Amino acid sequence: MTTVENARALPGSPEFAVLLAQIAAGARDRDRDDENPFDQVAALKRAGFGALRLPESLGGAGLTVPQLFSTIIDVAAADPIVAHIFRAHFWFVEERLRTADDPASRRWLDRVLDGKIVGNAFSEKGGLAVGSLVFNTRLLPDGQGGYRLTGEKYYSTGTLFSDYLTVTATTDHDSVATVVVPADREGVGIVDDWDGFGQRRTGTGTTTFTDVAVAADEVLTDAPYDAEPQPTVQFAFLQLFIHAVVAGILENVVEDGVALLESRERNFSHAVAERPVDDPLLQRQLGELASTAYVARAAVLDAAAIIGAATDSAVDGVPDATLAQDAQLAVAKVKVHLDRVAPDAATRLLELGGASAASRTRNLDRHWRNIRTITLHNPVAYKARVVGENLLHGTPVPANAYF
Repeated sequence: MTTVENARALPGSPEFAVLLAQIAAGARDRDRDDENPFDQVAALKRAGFGALRLPESLGGAGLTVPQLFSTIIDVAAADPIVAHIFRAHFWFVEERLRTADDPASRRWLDRVLDGKIVGNAFSEKGGLAVGSLVFNTRLLPDGQGGYRLTGEKYYSTGTLFSDYLTVTATTDHDSVATVVVPADREGVGIVDDWDGFGQRRTGTGTTTFTDVAVAADEVLTDAPYDAEPQPTVQFAFLQLFIHAVVAGILENVVEDGVALLESRERNFSHAVAERPVDDPLLQRQLGELASTAYVARAAVLDAAAIIGAATDSAVDGVPDATLAQDAQLAVAKVKVHLDRVAPDAATRLLELGGASAASRTRNLDRHWRNIRTITLHNPVAYKARVVGENLLHGTPVPANAYF
């Protein structure tokens, strides 16, 4: 296994470049051998990765939203599994930064600065509509000023690697609560049973809560189901994170395309050049893959800038409604585009090598598997329709975490 150094490092520094190279060195084999990237996640934690968005005044790196997403793309280019694990963590940080003057938020930000990371336990299986915010998981008073949490979650990305878990639950008073508890608290069960064909080692499995004690100050939010939603960019942030991972994979596709062509010593007898690296048809195809990756990064960073503008506009933690809506629409457009071009790019990579590209050792199919799995987060058809409806009628996007 590749050794990962134990050192703090900022994006753009030589130390961070070395860390990314070390993470990338074993990514292909970890995917092929179904290995969890515990060492790589731990190295990023030690490097201060989880605190990149904390302002310098709080001891963080003070990265802007676009700078953060650029870094996420870089990590995903090294290993999309590792990058994806931090998705819920950075959402958690953004939500605490939104209310950073609140002593409770400051306590959690201090833990983030100490290197702690947060995973999610939001989604459930069953017949309830996705996005309805009605959960079978229950948070009930314990009669002593605290609560008890009981239920089962799935798609718990990152939980296996996290220090704390954010959990959504139905209360006893017709509301939905979000709580955060230590991952090792009594009654918490983390099962590594995600069986997807892509993004296989992100810890996206089952999390169970059996009469878990929850203190009053571990309840982050408690909102009625029919509460009027405030403008927010948190859902746009969560969605764009996925697209940043796709953009990183596309950059890795280009790197593997170069390596694949350089490794080939012969071409077909009817090809227009003797050496594959000199074949103008293959050069063109590689160039098209590079163009796709370039546009993907540009699109993600453009949407990140719009999220950043909305974030900066916030008054008392609530962003400008128009800017928040612009962010949601921008992220939806990014998904509609990347869902079409990214899987195709991962497929066309294989054509640069012919049958030899199907080698299990090369494991080039991981790019398509990972991209296709990520793009299944939320139906693209609904997003495209909403974008069109907004253009024609000014219809707002759904105020829904799963849009």
